[in-house]
Amino acid sequence: MVPLSQALERLKIKRLVLQIHDPAFPSATDEDVGRGSPNSSGAAEFIRFLQQRGFNGIQFGPQGQTARSTPCPYDGRLFPHDFRSIVLNPLVEDPYWRGILSRETLEGIVQRCPPGNYRTHHEYAWDEVSAALDEAFACFRARGDSAAEVNVDFAQFCESNESWLSKDDRGSVNEQAAFPQFALDRQRQDLRASFPDLSFYGDLQIGMTRDDAQEFASLFHPDYLMGAPPSRTNPEGQPWGYAVFHPEQIELGNAQAFLKRRVERMLSGFDGVRIDHPHGLVCPWVYRRDVQPSHVAVRSGSRLHESPAVAEHSELAAYAIATAEQIDASCEPYGEAWVKDLTDDQVRRYSVLIDVVLDCVRKAGGDLTSDVACEVLSTLPYPLRRVMEHHGLGRFRVVQKAKLDSPEDVYRIEQACPNDWIMMGNHDTPPIWMLARGWCDGRRGQDWGEYLADRLIVPEANRAEFVRRVASDPGELVHSLFAAILASNAQHVSVFFTDLLGMSGFYNSPGVVNDTNWTLRVPPDFAAQYEQKCREGRALNVARCAQAAVEAVERRG
Repeated sequence: MVPLSQALERLKIKRLVLQIHDPAFPSATDEDVGRGSPNSSGAAEFIRFLQQRGFNGIQFGPQGQTARSTPCPYDGRLFPHDFRSIVLNPLVEDPYWRGILSRETLEGIVQRCPPGNYRTHHEYAWDEVSAALDEAFACFRARGDSAAEVNVDFAQFCESNESWLSKDDRGSVNEQAAFPQFALDRQRQDLRASFPDLSFYGDLQIGMTRDDAQEFASLFHPDYLMGAPPSRTNPEGQPWGYAVFHPEQIELGNAQAFLKRRVERMLSGFDGVRIDHPHGLVCPWVYRRDVQPSHVAVRSGSRLHESPAVAEHSELAAYAIATAEQIDASCEPYGEAWVKDLTDDQVRRYSVLIDVVLDCVRKAGGDLTSDVACEVLSTLPYPLRRVMEHHGLGRFRVVQKAKLDSPEDVYRIEQACPNDWIMMGNHDTPPIWMLARGWCDGRRGQDWGEYLADRLIVPEANRAEFVRRVASDPGELVHSLFAAILASNAQHVSVFFTDLLGMSGFYNSPGVVNDTNWTLRVPPDFAAQYEQKCREGRALNVARCAQAAVEAVERRG
């Protein structure tokens, strides 16, 4: 059997990345405040576990501060990060922090934590961590030793981040509000130093909170909001209600300067970036703010930069990059072929905001083809396709969504190109183990068996038995599916944490508001559970899949 590292190298996999959001990390028993953090000792154990299974990167979720009752990370602030990701143990034990938090306070928080460590307790963590940080800051200030290392570092942090830190009534940095951001920054530095061989990816969310939209209102169009157009995934569209950059602010360069600050803030703690819905930076779908209900408005919206002759949105003609002659009016405005041609100069105009992100990654020493992941799903409008081709960027291939009866479907494994990111699922899809059980209970198991036999070049003499196993056994189906992913042309492979660990609960059900979305979490005994499930074929054995993928590639020649 080929060693895992050699197998991944032979498969030309540049990045094998685990997707997990901050609250979903496990905690050790003496540090659990009801919510995970990548900075914890429990997370460090989990990250070492990932490295042993071939992963060389972690895709985090958005880092922004959310409201107390809002667990969705895509509703977080743009600059302040979520203080609940601060691990309290170092404030008690690490000499650098000089014991600014009492052990009694930490132990009380841990002891009072609600039962159940498979789910996060967001509001409990908000209340308890917030109170603990108030205590820590009061102690920090009471020490008053300006020459101490932590005090010097805090002063430098406030100075270098003054542009986005909140201010007091005198216009000076609000040090109590800045202190949690400083602690987060310090802990992220420690995390990166502990795992220098891993690539950490931040998530550049396309949306923003109402507070951010109001604070930076001059940058955004006053009459239009950004949403998602009708698509294969959401035929009715999605009225996100997000602010959209005013084209005049892009022309003036103000939007670029703002975006640059955002990306630089992100890259202070990460190596690369996942661009959430890059359409929003290139060809945003917009709808009128004053048309109600919003779900009607979004269906009748239009694209901001390619509406030179749309009667319902005549005011957008002034912002069009595509000309009327370049529009195929026989298509729907949200269709991929709505724009049929662009000059190189027009592509450069469409690319100005993406260019900002790429420039920041490049200056930070990143590899643009591997350290920038563009979340392009079922829809790839022509302007965005041209921009991505210009920069050599790949798209997402979410294989569980593949239409097995449609050879041209974008999610099929054979459609993947080297720069693409391929995955079984993500935070918005059902867990693969739940789907596989359903497929094996019906006709789709047989369909997947036939499809995967083709992808893995199963010898004819073994084909019938292979198809039978895959069609009847969810574990065989999942492992064959992941082996086919590893054997694809894509050089970037992403795995959601539930799919690795054999978990069957939903992390997020899009468009649904309930008490369980965004709360699923890695349990503290993850390693033992994983080993048991692997023996039973109910968790993802990466080494087994890599071996099968190597054999398939060798048969392919």
